[in-house]
Amino acid sequence: MFDTVHLTNMLRSEVEGIPETGLPLDAFPDKIQEIILNLARYENFNVEYTASIVLSAVATAIGNSCHIRIKGEWKTCPSLYMMLVGRPGLGKTPPLGFIYKPINEYDDRLHEKYNEEYDEYERAMSAGKHGSDGEEQLLKKPNFVTTVIYDSTPEAMMNIHQHNQRGITLVVDEILALFNSVKRYNSKNNLIEDLLTAYSGQPLKIIRKSESRPVLIKNPCINVIGSVQTNMLQEVFRAEFLANGLLDRFLFVYPKNRKISGWRREERNTARPDIMNQWRTIINRILSIPCILDDKGTTVNPRILTMSDDAEEYFYEWYNGIIDAVNAIENDADVESRKMKLNGHVARLALLFQVMKWATDSGDMQYIERDSVESAIRMIDYYEETYRRIQETIVINSIGETKEVWLSLLEERFTSGDAVIAGRKVDMSRRTVYYALDQLCRLKHPLIEKLQHGVYRKLMTENTDAPYTIALSSCQDTVQSSQSAKVQSATTLKSEDHE
Repeated sequence: MFDTVHLTNMLRSEVEGIPETGLPLDAFPDKIQEIILNLARYENFNVEYTASIVLSAVATAIGNSCHIRIKGEWKTCPSLYMMLVGRPGLGKTPPLGFIYKPINEYDDRLHEKYNEEYDEYERAMSAGKHGSDGEEQLLKKPNFVTTVIYDSTPEAMMNIHQHNQRGITLVVDEILALFNSVKRYNSKNNLIEDLLTAYSGQPLKIIRKSESRPVLIKNPCINVIGSVQTNMLQEVFRAEFLANGLLDRFLFVYPKNRKISGWRREERNTARPDIMNQWRTIINRILSIPCILDDKGTTVNPRILTMSDDAEEYFYEWYNGIIDAVNAIENDADVESRKMKLNGHVARLALLFQVMKWATDSGDMQYIERDSVESAIRMIDYYEETYRRIQETIVINSIGETKEVWLSLLEERFTSGDAVIAGRKVDMSRRTVYYALDQLCRLKHPLIEKLQHGVYRKLMTENTDAPYTIALSSCQDTVQSSQSAKVQSATTLKSEDHE
């Protein structure tokens, strides 16, 4: 049966063109691959979104019940911050609702339990707090416990997490709504700082005048998943979120094929698999893993999974390759902070893959095995490639006529200082200039190349008309034919410089 499902998945993946997307679907256990492929067929879900949401949901279901030991005393829960990027109508929200449905059902059961306990509490309060023997009893007000939060203030979110030590997940239809809540609550909002702290596994301590006592979460486990439209990416990639490392903690899903699939009719008598029940069985098994607390109920004692010897050796060899590449960089400004977060991403994903194997009866939870680490690295390679394409999209969308003229003001070989001076002539800030230099070097078809620290060379010769416009035309639908007064002025300056 296993071989049949495995072979069938391979053939279906080839037919659906999944290898061309770059998504390593075969990294998932066969039963979960089958679910993802069936959702693509019967629900018209995008495979890349669906597979990634599966990881988010599994991370939510595990929560603080299991941690992975990365190195020494460095252990982490499997929480993920994930962003689904795409044009309107590409289908980001439907798979999110489907995949998270069993967890929402789990929350419904928690809510029913809370209502029963609260009704009992109110009856006892109205009876005068007395027991059957007539002695007064101290009654504890029940706490509302839930896992998935769709809309909440930062204060309420932390209160909910305090009462659900297993962990919580923020599911936001538009990720910008989450980021913009920072502005909504002004200086009182520490949401971004709390997310940074939680991701690092450090205790969250919230002290506010409105609270009768401080909120202390010793073992935070917060997942975040939301979507963003492609034309809003520049709002997400704001300098503040790049500087504080928030975006380094996000995994991005940006499908290569951005065309919306047409609907396919199924014959009415065609047998259809019970996809939801299959998926519910897997998630419920993961939710059944106990999240053990201490006697006070404030500290979790998770099951710690350690990598097997060959898995650890493979993991270290992979990460040492990144360390060697970083050590070879002389200028600190050229080091990408994102690369230094990849070890944590891979470890979390390796834990997810191992638990998924256990939940589908294709593995156990004695150790994190090598194939789980390999699967995690393949997924990170996929996410880093999507991140690179997002960066390329942002650059292409931001390079307008102003930046075209800025490039035209530069000689074929120029320094970063020359670029800053030219940038002033078209009102480009120093930060924007350095960002543009970096990103123009990273394009799939780079416009410039970095020869050495602070020295660049154009890769497009100036013996063609409007060379940079031509270079960009393949990525843009139209190119503006007229220049603004500022651009015309900058062009005049260039002519005067050559005279």
